[in-house]
Amino acid sequence: MCDNLVLVSGDSDLVPAIGMIRHRYPTKETTVYVPARDPGRGAAVELRMAANKNRDLPLNVLPHAQFSNPLPDGYGGFLRRPASW
Repeated sequence: MCDNLVLVSGDSDLVPAIGMIRHRYPTKETTVYVPARDPGRGAAVELRMAANKNRDLPLNVLPHAQFSNPLPDGYGGFLRRPASW
């Protein structure tokens, strides 16, 4: 089991999951990195408050974290990400 859970999201639907983890495993650390495209959505107040720690994720690092395109699927085919990514 891990000692620190790191979540990259701005989705408040994950607040109950973080709450469950903190309740069941109070010694585990939860950190949320919120990728913020606009100030309103980037606030993610509920998600930030649910975790032990929170940080902004600079959007300029996201392209460096993506898999190659296309990505071999292991069965002779390829997975392709949308052009908008």
